[in-house]
Amino acid sequence: MKVVIVGAGAIGGALAVKLACAGHEVGVVARGAQLDAIRRDGLTLLDPRQRLAARVDASDAPETFGVQDLVVLGVKAHQLGPLLPRLRGLLQPHSVVLPMLNGIPWWYFHGDDGPLARAPDGSVARIACLDGDGALAAALDARHIVGCVVHAAAEVVAPGVIRANGQYRYIVGEPTQRASARVDALAATLREAGGEVEVSARIRDAIWMKLIGNASFNVIAALTRTRMDQICANPELLELVRGVMHELIAVTRACGCTPLVDVEQRIAIARGVGAIKPSTLQDVERGRRLEVQALLGAPVELGRRAGVDMPLSSALLALLAELDRRLAPQP
Repeated sequence: MKVVIVGAGAIGGALAVKLACAGHEVGVVARGAQLDAIRRDGLTLLDPRQRLAARVDASDAPETFGVQDLVVLGVKAHQLGPLLPRLRGLLQPHSVVLPMLNGIPWWYFHGDDGPLARAPDGSVARIACLDGDGALAAALDARHIVGCVVHAAAEVVAPGVIRANGQYRYIVGEPTQRASARVDALAATLREAGGEVEVSARIRDAIWMKLIGNASFNVIAALTRTRMDQICANPELLELVRGVMHELIAVTRACGCTPLVDVEQRIAIARGVGAIKPSTLQDVERGRRLEVQALLGAPVELGRRAGVDMPLSSALLALLAELDRRLAPQP
């Protein structure tokens, strides 16, 4: 396959190495020191089992790569606005776009038949804090999109070098929640590259399952500068985690989705991750903008539409948004 990974950070870069080592033609879009290192030395992936290195084409401009079979979005949700229009030259009718984003994606209501999926005029609903003016929806034909949820932990420890925990789990599924040959083919490709892949007929359930953890643990980690194991060892923080998770599970149900785990099961999963820094804490430490709206703004907005009371989530949203403003580059 011809594959471009747009955003060769921790998750995207790890996948780029795995796909390249499996024999695919891989290009990556990166910036700054990461781009320079990839051009000079390639990408290196370190995990508990092995060290993998791969040479891949690298550019800061997606347009340079031409038509692709698969375009993976490994960027943050707030980086999509200027990026999506630049992908048009990479796509042909069969091309798949795989957004590996944290939180609620901008395309969430595409193909959905849930209780909140339609606007009052009958059109597909939008999530205002993610795509209020419809610019993202207009920039990329949603028919290219395959939904994806990533369960992995990785960190860029030096330019061009990624350390991962050895877990490469991907859940993929059609936004229309129907079986398809393209999803089966994509799953086979990811498995051949060493991924643990689940094909889901209810991809939104999987989105909410991950979000219930990210919108609690990731946000608290960013606000308190604590690792996952440190949060799990703090009874007061764990009680806050539980409260936020209960609110998010109520919104999950209000959106017509099924919670795949309960609160204690989700906390047990977090305990098993170990002493890792969630991606939101990594962003804080590097002075980067945060995924405020995808992680918390969107679920709070959907909860408001559904009449779900979310005082704890709303409070964390206000705190995270203020932290993000202080991290933003000053004019």
